Formats: sequence, structure tokens, C-alpha cells
Amino acid sequence: MTYEVFKKVILERLSYDIADPKQISVQTHYKNNGCFLDSLVILEKGCNIAPALYLNRYYALYQGGRSFQEIYEQLLSFYEANRSDVGIDTRFYTDFANIQSKIAMKLIHYEQNQEFLKHVPHIRFLDLAVIFYCLLPIDSSVGNATITIFNSHLDFWDVSLDTLFQLARENSPRILPPEWNDLCSLLKGAVPAQLYSSLIHADDPLYPMFVLTNRESLFGASCMLYDQLIASYARRFQSDFYILPSSIHEVILVPASSREQMDLFSEMVREVNRTQVADEEILSDHAYYYSREKDTILM
Repeated sequence: MTYEVFKKVILERLSYDIADPKQISVQTHYKNNGCFLDSLVILEKGCNIAPALYLNRYYALYQGGRSFQEIYEQLLSFYEANRSDVGIDTRFYTDFANIQSKIAMKLIHYEQNQEFLKHVPHIRFLDLAVIFYCLLPIDSSVGNATITIFNSHLDFWDVSLDTLFQLARENSPRILPPEWNDLCSLLKGAVPAQLYSSLIHADDPLYPMFVLTNRESLFGASCMLYDQLIASYARRFQSDFYILPSSIHEVILVPASSREQMDLFSEMVREVNRTQVADEEILSDHAYYYSREKDTILM
């Protein structure tokens, strides 16, 4: 079954299985790093928000050998579990006072998003770019919605990029508090005990590693820009840190005393990106380094 036929059959089945009134469509969205994904949008009873159902990912499961019926049931189950009966009054977005406390920041790769960055306000940071979005709580079952901020929004609001950046730096730690977890502890709960034991007691054991993200695990790599956050960890451990960008949603911190192993950790990042991370979620292909002496993040 080709992808186009796959989409057509999904839409036909959903039209039959979801009661009227409803609107079902497929919209193509830019995600990151030049990647476009087809988002299945299901709006019921006049609701104007819907969970993200990316058909490309479901088709990849089909190509991997899963049956169409199993995939369709998984998609429908996910929608039913995450659908919302409430909507968003988009008129509030026209008044900057309504949304300024909800502005947050996100990190993406600068060179890989050149065309997209022409249309959004951004701040250059090393080989990355800081972009901005509005985080909107929906309800406890659905979670949050995000709205990317474009240049046209700043023009309409008559707000400067500096103001936007300052608000995002103040808001992000408050609305998306950082979370710091020991990677070994996470592995202990995620892999079989025998495998965990072999990893910990191997001749070349795991480096001490810590996962830094935010409470929602949403664009959590931006936590490395939180004011004095990494500096506070460095004081606690009396150590510099390698910073491994595992995705746009998190980074991994490894205590360090020098930059001697930058090449090794950069190769680790590249290998993980090639084999484990979706293209649209890759942040960068190399490691960074936090220096206590300079109180800054270096490439």
C-alpha cells in the first residue's frame, strides 16, 4: 500500500467511525530541520483543537511490518484518549497582554532551519537559534497546546525581539520548570536488571550522566539557557560539564575536568542522531561544553 493510499483509507475509515458533526483533514506542517509532516486533524462539534496525529509516523510502522488494522486501532485509540471537548478562543491572541506570561523558548539548529528562520523572530546562540512560542494549557487530560510566534505577530503586537527574549527567559523556568535526573537511575527502571547490571559493572562503565529537560519534556533542551541553572549544577558537582544534545527535548550532562574528550562525545551524539532520533527532533550533531571558569557554554 502506497502512502497516498494509506492516507485515503485512514480518512475513509475515520469518516465512518467518528460520529457527526466532525471535520477531518490532513494538513502539512513544518516541524524542524527541513522536515514536513502530514498532521491528521479531527475536529468534533465545532472544537478548534486536536491531538497531533502524524500520518508519516504511522505509515512507517506499516512499512515496518505492522498490520494496517493494528495501526488504525492504535491511531484511533490515541485520538480517543487525547481528544478534547473544549476549544480555544483565538481572539485573545490579538492582545499581547493576554499572552505575554505564556511565552516560552525553544532551541533549533540554525543552519538546518534557514528558510523557516526567515519567518520567525530568533536569537542566534552558537550554532543554534532560539525561537519562541506561546504555551497554552488546555485541560488536565489533553495537556498543552503550542503556537509558534512569527514575525507577523511581533509586527501586529508592536513588540521588539529583545522584549520577547526577555519574557521567554523569565517565563520558561516558571511555566516549564527544569527536571534533572540521573541517567543510570532512569536506565535501572527502563531495562532488564541483568542488562543494567552488565552496563554498570562493565570494564568500561557508563560515565556519570544526567538528563536535563523540563517538567513536560517539551523542547527541554532550552533548559540549558535557564539563568544560572547549569552554573548551579557545576557548583554542586565542582565540575565542568559536557552537554550532549540528545534531542530538541532534552540534553545530557556529563561531569568533566577538561575538553579533551569533545571528539569522543561528539561522535556519540552523531551516532545516536543517526540511529535513535527522528530527523525533526535532532538538535545538533556535536557536543557542547560548559566552563565554570568562563561561566559559558562553548562549542
